[in-house]
Amino acid sequence: MDVIELVRFVGGALRGHRLRSFLSALGVAIGVTAVILLTSLGEGTRDYIVAQFTQFGTSLIAVNPGKVKTLGMPGALGGTTHKLTIDDAEALRRLPNITEVVPVAIGQARVEGNGRGRSVYIYGVGWEASRAWRFPVSQGSFIPEMDPHRRASYAVIGTKVATELFDEESPLGKRVRIGGFSFMVIGLMESKGQMPVSYTHLTLPTTIKPWGSGGGGGGG
Repeated sequence: MDVIELVRFVGGALRGHRLRSFLSALGVAIGVTAVILLTSLGEGTRDYIVAQFTQFGTSLIAVNPGKVKTLGMPGALGGTTHKLTIDDAEALRRLPNITEVVPVAIGQARVEGNGRGRSVYIYGVGWEASRAWRFPVSQGSFIPEMDPHRRASYAVIGTKVATELFDEESPLGKRVRIGGFSFMVIGLMESKGQMPVSYTHLTLPTTIKPWGSGGGGGGG
């Protein structure tokens, strides 16, 4: 059978079974389209997740408080969690290949300003946090470089907190009360990807006693 005869045979088969031929072609088209769509969705999701994580940097190491377990009679010897301190962070800073060290204390408190208030997460951090975490400031400045043991009444708030407290008015230079203490807003954080910026940054020594929920640190 030559090529011409083969083409005639196939054409006749298609004309003789039009419905079956149409359904077969439709099934192939749907299958190919589904594979293309699933592949595109998978690649898009992967790229989105990678972008969300890499926006914080790809060379970060988190150091959390450890626990030393001891054995003995109940009530006599129990587990002890050793919290990290600012001195521990300064010791990490002296290690080779460490570019920034960000000690962190996290808590939750009510932020009040302009006659309004809301509860937010409070991040007590060092002055290197903005650079290490790639969290730029859209207005004002971040916490200035200072002695890590020094307490200071500075606050850098997120865009969502600023909007809820001060509407469209600039929060820079305004005073807010956090957990009963007064702070001056010196900076406004820039929105980070799809993350709602609804937290507040304070200097670490200011947060350890009132809101510290266990010291932690991040290095880059």
